[in-house]
Amino acid sequence: MAPDEVLVGKMQAPPFQRVGIVLEPLNHPELGPVAIDDGLFAIGRTEQPFAAYPPEIVADLSRRHARVFVEGGDAYIADLGSKNGTTVNGVAVRHGIVRLHDGDEVGLARVLAYRVRLQASPPAAAPVARLASLTLEPERTDLGLEPIVITSFPFLISKVDDTFARYKEKEPHQVGYLSRRHAHIFLKGGVPYVEDLGSTNGTFIGAVRLDEHAHALEDGDVLAFGGHHFVYRVRLQWEQAGPEPTITRVSSPPAAHAPAAATDADHTTFVASAGSFLDIFCADDQAGAQDDEVNPAAAEPPRDTRGKAALMTAALLDAMGAAGDADPARLRRWLAVAGAVVVAMILLFHLAGAPERALQGLVDSGDFVTAARLADDRLARDPDNADVKSLGTEALLKAELPQWMADLKAGRFDRASQAEARMRRLAGHNADAQPLVAEIAWVGDVERFVHARGGAAAPVRDAADGARVRRMVRQWQDEQPAHQRAFATISAYVPAFRDTYAQAASDLRKLALAGGGDGNE
Repeated sequence: MAPDEVLVGKMQAPPFQRVGIVLEPLNHPELGPVAIDDGLFAIGRTEQPFAAYPPEIVADLSRRHARVFVEGGDAYIADLGSKNGTTVNGVAVRHGIVRLHDGDEVGLARVLAYRVRLQASPPAAAPVARLASLTLEPERTDLGLEPIVITSFPFLISKVDDTFARYKEKEPHQVGYLSRRHAHIFLKGGVPYVEDLGSTNGTFIGAVRLDEHAHALEDGDVLAFGGHHFVYRVRLQWEQAGPEPTITRVSSPPAAHAPAAATDADHTTFVASAGSFLDIFCADDQAGAQDDEVNPAAAEPPRDTRGKAALMTAALLDAMGAAGDADPARLRRWLAVAGAVVVAMILLFHLAGAPERALQGLVDSGDFVTAARLADDRLARDPDNADVKSLGTEALLKAELPQWMADLKAGRFDRASQAEARMRRLAGHNADAQPLVAEIAWVGDVERFVHARGGAAAPVRDAADGARVRRMVRQWQDEQPAHQRAFATISAYVPAFRDTYAQAASDLRKLALAGGGDGNE
């Protein structure tokens, strides 16, 4: 672990001893121990050393499974919403962070188990040069973006941090492209890296969308977050390393090192206070899966959790008014009538709810095609039935979307179009499902167009091609809230849709870079 990766809050604070972490295998000793020498260590089936393990061992690991990091001289592990989970001493980490102690047992996806060994490590040899600052220079000067000079790491890219939130009033839909925890820039071995944190709209170096891996940054890289607005040129300023190799925070560069684009201090954002891995990886419950990017118009009103029979009985008793003051005989007659009405109403509700129960049974059994057809038939007669609309939407998406995604990915566009037509028919009476089907068809149109023109990054062929590209990118930008709402709902039913949506977003960005503009023309 490099000396500038153990973070302290202030330069005058005494430096922490470097921490060495070793994960000793408990159930697969043939794999050997995992020595962690960096302040941030990625756990995932495509990360080293896990990618080199036999496939049957790591198959249950997620690509972005967990992270081990050092903060203030202590070691921590954070689960990143992995499918099969992370445990410490048998207790699930879930979306939180757990401090690691020497001797703890860490479990990964129920297939790998390790004993944690912590030990103080001697300071590493001082590098010849160290990073003095990393500047993000806006690629476009006409958008009113300020250069960002970062002198302390890690640095979190977030829609709620003032660095980007300041643009919300002027460009709300552009800030909406960012996630609450979009990406972060950190040091690894003294070298700056950027890692996407599972954002919906992605982080890009050039036209390439970053995957689950962190990527080293080089001077001159074009780094973009979300849409086509927050696009920056990376400028690295290096300085000769000082005599204290245990200092763990990059110092502010002298004025002479300031890049030309950042000489106007009044129009430059300086980030001189280090962030925290604890904040970056501690995903609160309300921000799970980047739901903060979707802002529904209004929340549902609170529901009365009492049963229907109890609600009817309460209503009847309310209707009786001062029945408690009546004579016993009259009260008994009231109660008898009320009991008969309640029994009749229960029977009525039972009969009226039969279609919903039948639908739920079909969905639970996995017969989504039949459930979707039954829901459409029911909604033709009862279009405002919220329960049937919800069940019908779920059934429709689960019946058609997986194969549609497979056909789209394989380039079987005729079959994908046929599936879209079936979905439109099944959503004919379902007002909730119609915008979702429209979103699916839109994604299909994007991928068909990209394929027809020979790829998203292909240069614009002629004026007609350029006009179509600009129109498509503009629609994506201008209707971003609707796209995000539909995406959130669809992916809640069919999580794999996230990958299809991400591919479409990546292709649209490449289209814009190829000559489509930024969607604001």
